[in-house]
Amino acid sequence: MLTSGAIEMEYKLPGKVQIQNIANPSFLFDKCLDAQNYNNSKSKDMILKNTASALTSNYKFGNLDVYAAYRKRMENLAAGFKNQGYVVKTFMLKSISGLCIGIGRDSAIENGITLERNLGIPIIPSSSIKGVLRSYVTLYGTDEEKSKINEYFGSDDDQNPKAGEVDFLTAYSINGIGAYKVDIINNHFSEYYQKDNVAPNDWFDPIPVYFLRISSEKVFEFNILGKDEKIVAEVQSLIERAFKEVGVGGKTAVGYGRMIKV
Repeated sequence: MLTSGAIEMEYKLPGKVQIQNIANPSFLFDKCLDAQNYNNSKSKDMILKNTASALTSNYKFGNLDVYAAYRKRMENLAAGFKNQGYVVKTFMLKSISGLCIGIGRDSAIENGITLERNLGIPIIPSSSIKGVLRSYVTLYGTDEEKSKINEYFGSDDDQNPKAGEVDFLTAYSINGIGAYKVDIINNHFSEYYQKDNVAPNDWFDPIPVYFLRISSEKVFEFNILGKDEKIVAEVQSLIERAFKEVGVGGKTAVGYGRMIKV
């Protein structure tokens, strides 16, 4: 029996191996949620609220604060790059709406969430940052910014492959208190989507789909680096614009994912 906060879940392990307490939110969410009981439950919101409660504490491994430890690790990594001659820009953005990072990833329940695998803290993967930024420049950038897409991000053109001038590190939450909220997608017309020749009607029963997301007002630290200080500064400015105007993660079309500079 695995116990974490208000959650108790059975998880079969080989032989006499037993786990008494779950400290790692990533392990809790990805491996220990009982999908069968969740999917058959009429209280999915309460299950996720209990899960969120178990995830939100500033948990520690022994006396180690994992948020402080991860931040220290990233600071040491940035210092190492600086010693190698790289220009490193470190800045912080704060969520002003909920963040749905990894909502479409594989999960034991209906919707996922992206957490750092080993320490379980909320992150925005570097690939997501780069993807949002490249899309933003392609759609909304100035002519000058669009002309620098290959310079910023690189090109996989077979005739002229090129590495980008800027590298992106994973952004991470600097504090875990109140990090998660239970949210809802409310499908009002399930029969319309599931059956043929059925029109959408207001008398259909809504079917709520609950999911975990990152709360608003959460601060993430970003690190980007390159050899050219001007280009790195330009990319930082673009990240700040893109995350404020179009957002990151899922459901940005309805207002999620917006972040502003701290």
